[in-house]
Amino acid sequence: MSASVRLITGCSSGFGEAIALAFAARGDTVIASMRDPKAASEEMKKNANIDLVPLDVTDAASRRSALDYVLRSRGRIDTLVNNAGIVAMAAIEDTPDELSRRIFETNYFGPLALMQAVLPIMRGQGGGRIINVTAIGAIISTPLLGIYCASKHALDCVSAVVDIEGRPFGVRAPSILPGQFRTAIMGKAPVVMTEPYQGISEVLQAVRKERAADVLDDVASVADATLAAATDAEPKARYLVGVGQLTEAVAPALAELETLHDFSARRCGVE
Repeated sequence: MSASVRLITGCSSGFGEAIALAFAARGDTVIASMRDPKAASEEMKKNANIDLVPLDVTDAASRRSALDYVLRSRGRIDTLVNNAGIVAMAAIEDTPDELSRRIFETNYFGPLALMQAVLPIMRGQGGGRIINVTAIGAIISTPLLGIYCASKHALDCVSAVVDIEGRPFGVRAPSILPGQFRTAIMGKAPVVMTEPYQGISEVLQAVRKERAADVLDDVASVADATLAAATDAEPKARYLVGVGQLTEAVAPALAELETLHDFSARRCGVE
């Protein structure tokens, strides 16, 4: 049997890099995409199972080019992992319209367009997996991360819907919900902070300092969850990854959402 073809976005560092390397270690054919492939690590560049491809998820021409390349060179797409994302720290009142739109273009509209593009491909080949890396913020909204959380809420919604709509064609669309991890995304985050919201910011900083052990450096667990979402015979709708108080608080809600998701599937006759 030929190796599965996995297309992954946002592979220059963090979750995307870990996911790409994990699939490659299985012997899969990995199309690791990022805006600038020169930014990839040496480990990625030297891996014989990894093909580095330029892809800006917010650019329609770039999306078409990347997908055309995969189909020309590999003939199929077994898994799409939408991982690319950005975040900003700002109160809703303070978030400029341009920044809100940029977050949604990267975290929602870009992934949505890729989902829409690969669905007919997967339907035609008899199945596939679309895995969206959302966040714990898709379920619980955090002050000063409101627009980011809103974009992840939106991606969580379409993931759950596609997971039901795609079932008659062998397509599933589980999500990965990482908790708190130290990755490059926060270091790149724009910060817009005005005096009225400084108090909330200080409280959140104090909580993060107090519970520093809940923030993980090792992202291997996110890669492991993504592999499970891609290979489980009956994938869950959402895979929660992380440790600590916040993750523990969200877990019961995810169990309830799983029950509701199963109800929606049964109601549509696509168990």
